Order: sequence, then structure tokens, then C-alpha cells
Amino acid sequence: MTTEIDAEEYEAWKDHPITRRVFAALTERAEDRKQVWIAQSWGSGNADERALAMLKGQAEAFEWLPKATHEDIFGESE
Repeated sequence: MTTEIDAEEYEAWKDHPITRRVFAALTERAEDRKQVWIAQSWGSGNADERALAMLKGQAEAFEWLPKATHEDIFGESE
């Protein structure tokens, strides 16, 4: 069962205090992934490309969701 969510409802959800806290946690997690990337690539000299790519991908995903628009999630705008 699919429930249609319009742009106004989506924005209300994004503005809800719980959603804002979840987004803040995702942003914190993204920053953590970046710091681990720096520590591994710069601090320890560990240039494991796969591990660094995974950290970068995680950070990008954690950053994407709080910025996602209704169109990003549901496709073309109404």
C-alpha cells in the first residue's frame, strides 16, 4: 500500500522535532566518517582505497538525506 505524500506534508515531516534530531544525528555521523577518513588516509598513512571509498560513500549518504527534497524522494514535483 502506497500513501502519497505531497510536498507540504514532506516539508512538515522534515520540520518535525524528531526528524530534525535524526537529521542532526546523520550529520554528526557524516562528520565522524570524514574524520575517520582523514585519520586513516592522512594520520596513519593507510591508503586502503576500498575502505576510504566506503567511508566517503557513507558520509555522502548521511549528508544526502537531510538535504533531500520531495522531488528527490518521490520523483517529479506535483
